[in-house]
Amino acid sequence: MIQHVKIVIEQPRRRWPGTFEAYSIFVLAGAAVYIPLSYVSSSVEVPTSVLRIFGAACPLCGGTRAVTAFCLGRFETALIYNPLAIAIFLLMAYSALSYFFMVLPFGKRPVLLTTPREGFLLKSLVIAAFLANWVYVLYAGMYRVPLAL
Repeated sequence: MIQHVKIVIEQPRRRWPGTFEAYSIFVLAGAAVYIPLSYVSSSVEVPTSVLRIFGAACPLCGGTRAVTAFCLGRFETALIYNPLAIAIFLLMAYSALSYFFMVLPFGKRPVLLTTPREGFLLKSLVIAAFLANWVYVLYAGMYRVPLAL
């Protein structure tokens, strides 16, 4: 039973972005440029994916289409493409926004505090979510369906 999981606001030792904050900012900035360009220009090359290399879908296959549909306000379509990609997108957006609007101006950072056992349980749930999403991606086959604008 989880009893001690808390989110607290701490004063960080430094105001540089943490690993996940930096990764979120980098990926979201790249996606903000790449996704619109890929739909308006036929000259934008699609990066090589796990699907193209191995011929099998990865747990996040369809993620770009899911995030694009989400940003276009087509929430049901986004969830059909890849529900985990939407959850990761929202976590990344939260991370980037909290860095820009909490850490930089106020020097405060939200931190999740857990006991070692609760941390193990949370990590196990994340792994289970990835595996369940992978089964869904393979079953639904939406990674083969292009997003109609």
